[in-house]
Amino acid sequence: MTEHSAAASEVRFNITALNLSFADLAITSASTDVVRGFGGDLVELEEWVREGFADGASWCRIGNEAHTVSEGDAELRLVPRSDTPDWHLNYFYAGWESEEGKQIPPQYRLQYARYVDRRHEVREGCLTGKDLRVVAAKDGAEGVDLLVRHHRAQLTEWYKALDALLSSVQSTPYLPGWAKAVAKEELLNWHRTREYMTSAVMEYHHGDAGLRPETVWGNLRFDFSATSVDLVP
Repeated sequence: MTEHSAAASEVRFNITALNLSFADLAITSASTDVVRGFGGDLVELEEWVREGFADGASWCRIGNEAHTVSEGDAELRLVPRSDTPDWHLNYFYAGWESEEGKQIPPQYRLQYARYVDRRHEVREGCLTGKDLRVVAAKDGAEGVDLLVRHHRAQLTEWYKALDALLSSVQSTPYLPGWAKAVAKEELLNWHRTREYMTSAVMEYHHGDAGLRPETVWGNLRFDFSATSVDLVP
């Protein structure tokens, strides 16, 4: 694995002047998300990076990347650049010490990290009713249609990302227990997002969609390339 796919498309902010390094390589760039996350305060950013990746600090290797380890929903991550022998700094949108991250066995962290990156790109931009109303006011029905088509593609990509994760960790006819637990949680979120999108479209085209039904004793099955996952209440 060379430069991480999530880093390849990021706009890079030059931080060479901070004279940061890790494992004998300079840290020369940071994503704009990271710079904004520190309010543009490069002094504070420098302190966090030095502290987070210091000898004896709580960081870990994931493939050829280095991650800080935290309980939050985002960590700092060093990604090797493909064009120069330097590091790029960005966010990894999960925490290895969070409830979610602790489920992942160390030997499967790389596969899970790839999934998190694909998931973040699509999940963060999922459709809301407000999005529809804003677009409808500006571009009418055609704009709404384009927006829905775009977000439908995002849901598809999210599902494909989960499919790739499950395929990469399944070595027997059955999923490992941790992978099944992760899949169920992710599918609950995916299904809620899909249902909300459907309700939002219904509201735009037909008025109030009414109360959302709750499935109490029902069961949903999701089929993947190598397995199926049931959501049982």
